[in-house]
Amino acid sequence: MNQLSYATGVIEAPTSRKAHALIGSWASWLFDAMDAGIFSFVLLAVSHTFHTSLSGVTTVVAWFLFATGVGGYVFGNISDRIGRKRTLWISVLIYGIGTLLCGFVQNMFELNIFRIIVGVAVGGLWSAAAALISEVSSPTSRAKALALMQTGWSGGQLLAAIFAWTLLNPHDPESWRRLFIYASIPAWLTALYILIFVKESPIWLANREYIAQHSKGQNMFSIFNRAYVKTTLLALLISMLGMIGYWIILTFVPSYLTKILGINMNQAPVFSVWTAVGAIIGYLVYGYLAEWIGRRISFSIFFFGMTVIIPIFTYVASHMPLTHGHLILTGAHVVTMGIISALLGFFTGYFSGFGAWYGELFPTSIRATASGFCFNVGRIGSILGIVSAPSLIASIGFSMFIVLASICYFAAGILVFTIRETKGQVLTADN
Repeated sequence: MNQLSYATGVIEAPTSRKAHALIGSWASWLFDAMDAGIFSFVLLAVSHTFHTSLSGVTTVVAWFLFATGVGGYVFGNISDRIGRKRTLWISVLIYGIGTLLCGFVQNMFELNIFRIIVGVAVGGLWSAAAALISEVSSPTSRAKALALMQTGWSGGQLLAAIFAWTLLNPHDPESWRRLFIYASIPAWLTALYILIFVKESPIWLANREYIAQHSKGQNMFSIFNRAYVKTTLLALLISMLGMIGYWIILTFVPSYLTKILGINMNQAPVFSVWTAVGAIIGYLVYGYLAEWIGRRISFSIFFFGMTVIIPIFTYVASHMPLTHGHLILTGAHVVTMGIISALLGFFTGYFSGFGAWYGELFPTSIRATASGFCFNVGRIGSILGIVSAPSLIASIGFSMFIVLASICYFAAGILVFTIRETKGQVLTADN
């Protein structure tokens, strides 16, 4: 059956298929995020092990972000060709292997290689999962379904914080290795679940013959055709601005709290737990808000929320009362820092929106390629914030460096109105 005949009606996936697709994608994204997030807790420990500076370790983060961009673009295109399920399964196996090997590295070169492997999988997994969930969901539930999937990221960050809190030992500089080894284990169980229970997207299956017949005309560069190039570049820029702000926060807040408040590396995850809890709530709120008032306004609310909360966070943290240069973790201090950390996490809820919005902007034959490029290549832009961090921190201070993220969020909040609204759009085999 060809593409045209499928385009005349909505292809509805059975409820069980939707459920397994959501569970498999959520679990993949959960443990993917955990593998990605644990590195922020071991920056100082890794620099001690390999006798390198903070600048040398942040280079690993930069390469990781570059790899997510490449992985999202390349694996997005692979997903459009071989299917969402197979790409999802391959990505899970890759990040499991990469994370495991990080626990056995003997030098910074090896660490860079294996973090690049993890980065490729992080980007590739999102492209396939977002396309799969978009295509099995109805127009009225798509944003909420993708918001639910996105909670896997904050849940993974929460797990990363719990793992770090449990396994990192300030008296054992090599304890970071155990963190990577244990974090790789859930990937194998997730891959097994996908293999057995997750089914392919019915929309992709309906579009498969069309893709095969037009494979020469549909390639990785189709997203830059005249019909799509403006949307592609604007969506990329919005992602890039959101990513710069986010990765500054994700990468450096644990070290920021350690430096400003004098807490131990195994105490910083306490506040990351609050951030992750706030993010889970934010993701879900965004999903319902996007179905109610639309994608663009919802994005702007959350971007402007981040613009405001970041300076508040840094002000409160930098003015906490210290005892002999250290923050004593009393109940009042934990609650104060917990509230502002949770608010910081809440407004990252905008990440729920990328999957639905980007998926609705492009046709099935290039959906994962375009979404993967716009979302994941955006992370490459955040490399600028990561690699410039050591020199900027030295010149303007840690607090002002964190506040720079607000500027990026403000610009993103304005730019969302340059792309069309897609609320309620029905996805068929040719759109």
